[in-house]
Amino acid sequence: MKSDNGPLFVHSARPNLPVERVAAILQAEWGISGELADVGGDRDQNLVVTTPAGTSWLVKIGQPGEVHGVLDMQLAALRHAAHQDPGLGIPPVIPKCDGEYLHALPADGGGAGWLRVFGYVAGKPIGTRPRPAALLRGVGGTMARLDRALAGFFHPYAGHDLLWDVRQIPALRPCALDIDDARQRDRILQIFDEFTEHVLPRLGGLRSQVIHGDATAENVLVADDRSAIAGIIDFGDVMHGPLVQELAVAMADTTSGLDTPWQGASHVAAGFDERLPLEDEELALLWDLARARLALTVSVLASRTVHRAEGAGSMESDMTAYQDQLKAFDAVGHNRAFRDLRRTLRLPEPMAVTGSGTDTETDRLVARREERLMPGLALFYPEAPLHAVRGEGMWLFDADGTPHLDCYNNVPHVGHCHPHVGNAVARQTRTLNTNTRYLYDSVLEYADRLAERFPGELGSVMFVNSGSEANDLAWRMARAWSGQGGALVTAGAYHGVTEAIAALSPYEAGNGAPHPHVAWISPPGGAAQASSRGDGGYAVDIDRAIDRLAASGYGVAATMIDPTLASDGILDAPAGWLNTVFARVRGAGGLCIADEVQAGFGRLGTAWGFEAHGAVPDIVTLGKPAANGYPLGAVVTTPAIMRVFAERTDFFSTFGGNPVACNAGLAVLDVLDREGLWAAAAEVGGYLRDRLAALGTRHETIGEVRGRGLFLGVELVTDRDSRQPAPKATARVALAMRRAGVLVGVEGPHANVLKIRPPIVCKHTHADLLVDALDRALESG
Repeated sequence: MKSDNGPLFVHSARPNLPVERVAAILQAEWGISGELADVGGDRDQNLVVTTPAGTSWLVKIGQPGEVHGVLDMQLAALRHAAHQDPGLGIPPVIPKCDGEYLHALPADGGGAGWLRVFGYVAGKPIGTRPRPAALLRGVGGTMARLDRALAGFFHPYAGHDLLWDVRQIPALRPCALDIDDARQRDRILQIFDEFTEHVLPRLGGLRSQVIHGDATAENVLVADDRSAIAGIIDFGDVMHGPLVQELAVAMADTTSGLDTPWQGASHVAAGFDERLPLEDEELALLWDLARARLALTVSVLASRTVHRAEGAGSMESDMTAYQDQLKAFDAVGHNRAFRDLRRTLRLPEPMAVTGSGTDTETDRLVARREERLMPGLALFYPEAPLHAVRGEGMWLFDADGTPHLDCYNNVPHVGHCHPHVGNAVARQTRTLNTNTRYLYDSVLEYADRLAERFPGELGSVMFVNSGSEANDLAWRMARAWSGQGGALVTAGAYHGVTEAIAALSPYEAGNGAPHPHVAWISPPGGAAQASSRGDGGYAVDIDRAIDRLAASGYGVAATMIDPTLASDGILDAPAGWLNTVFARVRGAGGLCIADEVQAGFGRLGTAWGFEAHGAVPDIVTLGKPAANGYPLGAVVTTPAIMRVFAERTDFFSTFGGNPVACNAGLAVLDVLDREGLWAAAAEVGGYLRDRLAALGTRHETIGEVRGRGLFLGVELVTDRDSRQPAPKATARVALAMRRAGVLVGVEGPHANVLKIRPPIVCKHTHADLLVDALDRALESG
């Protein structure tokens, strides 16, 4: 049997040269002499020659029909891989005395067989003995290393036809007709037909390169103690093909005899993925490819049993093992196989087919949260929790594949799963992740790029993991600098979850009183109240708070202000308000901390929120959006403040400023600069605010639209004259918008402000979708 392009050697007999003739050729052409022993083989005659000194060599003699160019390609690939990765344990190709690698053996019927010699690799075949998960991962990792070594290899004969290539299944379908058992025959024919119709057309779109193609239990060698992979042999099936086919062969052919073969195969895949990450389409086809490989093997072995010439192949004794392996893979099925892969590789949760219905699954997840996580851990939209499984740009997709326009989350600052950020994280994770006790460039480059964006003396940087930690560190710096222990915060502020910072977060206190060392100042009201109250009233309120702290012996260490005034209701502070706060605090010996965890990185239409107020703080804290979802926080202050803090304490954060976090942060800055997002937030935000304000002419429940850039609040009231808060209506509108596929939040001390805080990749079209959804929700209200 042959394909369109050449022989496949299904039934042909392997050579059987007399040992004496082989010995004479070795002596004459290679200068090698010793005892020879036949070690079998599928298509080649394989002999081991052992010299009197104890050195062993492997001699391979090919069939007369084999093409010289194909064999030359195999040897060239082997030499290339060994050169690229010397530690792989690849057998060296031994040249003849004249420097050639192949020796022609004229055949009686014409043509020639080809003899070649390889160095012997220490180790034993992995076989079917116990194979713990670590060893199976080693198999996958070794094949990935080999494929990385082969990635740049080219040879004109790499595209040859090969018997064991699953892409030959249409040509080899007649082999399945030779299976005796009718039930098994029909099953394998069905597998072949399904593969030909549904899988084969998709292979052309996958990554392809030259691969080894034969990672079987006989060709993967392990060390004597079976603790690690020692080498990979037999390059007789090298070909150009889909990269994932390499892995599928290893998964099928090194896990036979295990109690749970597919679980073992998943460990092989995990080892491969750790060194050469798999793409989504490759993962989706792995089970199909591995099963097809097994079905092809069973068919070829059955056909050889019926038609083979004497001496053809040496795998007939493995027929039962391959049949059992195929049965085990079939029993798992495609869906469960993919779930097992997902768990083992820690893949993101897959989307269901649209319209499949996920109410039961959602209920199950909610019940699991209540059982395993902290009681009362809040969910957005508790009446209709969102089971999110994927994000892209402005969109979140639920388990049914339904898209939701995300106008709520400011953590994915440059859009959900921005590829530049994702690639930066993945590449650095695969290279190095450590801490700032070591030297590396990225932490300094990121600190430099942050510092150049701040005014005045703000240029000393310290990294942590979150906004809460940044605020905690800033508070410690302020106390060290001032020698005092009191704080001024707005009455509805939220600054974080550490014990020290929770005390500075009245939002967490509910109706409770402030801690003794904390004074609450009234936040500036909306635009209407601000014009009637004026700067003087605010100054009196601030002075009164400072006096109270002084009288109680705490004094003022700092004020911590969120420039968005988010938890206070997303308020529009009057001109000069923040400068008034800062001036009064500095006059009392304290420092001014701008909590930019929500306002920073261009969200308010300026680089930093404090710039929108025309003020300059002493310390700036950063968090949420800094790394687009990767944990990263920072404190930026003056060299003098940083120096005093360093003299009085020894601060260190194990993960703060690690290389992965810094590269994620650098990637976010890249995107902000390249895509012009610093300015876009002001322009799109202004457009969105105007459109939201226009809704107020249609809906009396809109009391006021507030905020800057892409951090806006829509206050809902029962009566526009009294401005009586309408929290129930606000919750109802937010839920209606969520069910319509647009996500917004609820904010403010009375829970009556719709919080609109999208990724700053928001465009005019997204703004229009948001406003239209809000219009409909208010209309139905």
